[in-house]
Amino acid sequence: MTHTAHTLWGFTRISAAAYAVAALVAAQAGAGGLSHRVDMMVGVKGHGSCMPGPCLPHASVYPSPDTFKPKTSGFVFGDDVVGFSQLHTQGTGGTPTYGNFLVSPRLGPGIAEKDHASALADVVAAPFAYRARLTRWDTRCTVVPAAHSALYRFEFPANEDARIVLNVARKIGKAAALTNGAVMIDPVSGTITGGGTFDGNWNPAPYRLFFAARVDVSPAGFGTWRGDETSDGVASARIDKREGLGAWLRFDSRAARVVHLKIAVSFTSVERARQWLDHEIPAWDLGALQATAERAWDEALAAVTLDGMSDEEQRLFYSHLFHTLVQPRDRTGDADGWPVDAPCWDDHYTLWDTWKTLFPLMAIMRPDVIAGNVCSFTERLRRNGQCAAAFIQGKEYRVGQGGDEADNVIGDAYAKQIPGIDWNAAWEVLAANAGRRTEDYRALGWVAHKGKHDYCWRMKSGSGTLGFAYNDWCAAQVAAGLGKADEAGRLLARSRNWRNVWDDSLADSGFTGFIRARNADGTFCNTPARKGYNTDFYEGTCWQYSYVIPHDVPGMIEKMGGRPRFIERLQFALENGLIDFGNEPSFMTVWLFCHVQRPYLASYWADKLRGLFNQDGPPGDDDSGAMGSLYVFLNAGFFPFAGQDTYYLHGPRAPRFEFHQPNGNTFTVTAQHAGGTRIYIQSATLNGRPLDVPVIRHRDITAGGTLAFVMGDTPSAWGCGGEFDPVLARQQTK
Repeated sequence: MTHTAHTLWGFTRISAAAYAVAALVAAQAGAGGLSHRVDMMVGVKGHGSCMPGPCLPHASVYPSPDTFKPKTSGFVFGDDVVGFSQLHTQGTGGTPTYGNFLVSPRLGPGIAEKDHASALADVVAAPFAYRARLTRWDTRCTVVPAAHSALYRFEFPANEDARIVLNVARKIGKAAALTNGAVMIDPVSGTITGGGTFDGNWNPAPYRLFFAARVDVSPAGFGTWRGDETSDGVASARIDKREGLGAWLRFDSRAARVVHLKIAVSFTSVERARQWLDHEIPAWDLGALQATAERAWDEALAAVTLDGMSDEEQRLFYSHLFHTLVQPRDRTGDADGWPVDAPCWDDHYTLWDTWKTLFPLMAIMRPDVIAGNVCSFTERLRRNGQCAAAFIQGKEYRVGQGGDEADNVIGDAYAKQIPGIDWNAAWEVLAANAGRRTEDYRALGWVAHKGKHDYCWRMKSGSGTLGFAYNDWCAAQVAAGLGKADEAGRLLARSRNWRNVWDDSLADSGFTGFIRARNADGTFCNTPARKGYNTDFYEGTCWQYSYVIPHDVPGMIEKMGGRPRFIERLQFALENGLIDFGNEPSFMTVWLFCHVQRPYLASYWADKLRGLFNQDGPPGDDDSGAMGSLYVFLNAGFFPFAGQDTYYLHGPRAPRFEFHQPNGNTFTVTAQHAGGTRIYIQSATLNGRPLDVPVIRHRDITAGGTLAFVMGDTPSAWGCGGEFDPVLARQQTK
């Protein structure tokens, strides 16, 4: 696959298509607005499981190329492409999800993905458009997104049998996911419609999905297929079991080399898809649609501006910021069985991944997104009777990675007093979740090892107990604020259940006391401190989860032997690779150093964590923007303790960051001498007043103002509360 940069083409009078191409190559060269600083291959080349295709911020569809041997996302860099499907998840792992309604331009007959597969060349990718040439077919493809639809431009070579093949049944990985559905062609209008009931995603629940597609050139022929049987000239087909289904249109490209196709997707009906198609793409103006998408991204990314970074660093920063604005998706008006005005934010994949960093970033950049999601939580409780941590394809999924992470999002929003939320309705979500935690947690005070419950297999004793305890703490804060004293007291007491899975006798490397899985009879499991990954804990070990107690850090410090011993122990854990600080359970761990007045160690390890990100992507799946938002905070010099209104400080990586908020206020972070090895804070002021502690509050950000640092290349006494040993500090950070 070739992926080359181009200089901006010069035009005096250009067509809409040529304008679109010019804007794309400008994006590739890094010219233009902030959307042009996004490198769409970040997270695609590496392990991020991201997509190279375009979308709008928080839009329902994500049109992008799929490859023959896909990752979860549907795309592997360098692999042959089989077509463009309309729905994808952003940076997720697990069972592949979506990949619906694959559109494959080709020459001659063929319906199997292996028959479509082609190498790519001349790839130009931007948030607002994607262009490439399928070398096998010598066909140039461009796609531009709208909220629920996409517009494609296919430029075929001269051939009497150019085709557009639309696979209705498949999902990522070539498997048939349609269990009952139909496809219909109206050759006169050049329209294809269809859909039905699908399953087989990471969320196994069946869901309904429909599409409407239209071309601007009258087809010279058409056909459908069912299973492996093709029917030339047959305009409809239906299945009532899991098998292949699709349609094709044939064109004589000797007469018309370019064919446009627009396609809309709906979770409710074909008619709704038609409405999206007519409303969002009323004409065949690719340039105008692309300009709209480009403006949307320029405006969205302008929430954070910066100075003093190299071009390469800026590309990496804005690429990760782009990833934070893809999911969750606003499907208000297109939720199956819901009124069109009922707020519906979908594709939480999952809140376990996003509550620590993504939602706190949105609380600064887009508080309306927070309000919309919490309102969607309350709507889900009313309609579904629950609000699970995963909500994908409009279906609840109690995944059991931690606890009930919607509680943490609501608690975070309440602590920061995000406007536009009915807090009494939000409390009902918290109360419902609190009442249906696992039976053993409610009866015993911990999630029993291998206990029975209605969460899935991912629920583990150690991580589940800690997750529920923090859920209870968040719910208690909201209850107290709403004057519900009895409920607040009960939940606050239950938030101490983390102590029930703390084994004071477990020792490792001279350190004693760790979180450990516990059986229903009260005995602890025999898990060594460095073990427990996906047995006692979800994606973690005793060492890692022993630091995941954000609501009772003083209690955790006391359990670990007091502040000096805590500092020694955490430094040992990080130096010896016992903390996977690039994975969600340990996202907050580094900043615990700020809690014990060692901000220079927080800066040291935050810089190490930042170094795990490179031009290929994050150190793992992007996880719906969790990694991208982590990267934003790593650079900006402050990190949220989600569920609370607290931000801990570390060394920024550029001289200036500005967070432009919807309330009209700008929060500015300046860092004199920032860059290179100058990662340590020497002094700080907030709005001109000396700041001696490594912490700020959310109100300091929303009010606007300036957080100013002076940076240096050696640890300093700043923020250490009068306790600083320069010799020890140099040893700790060498």
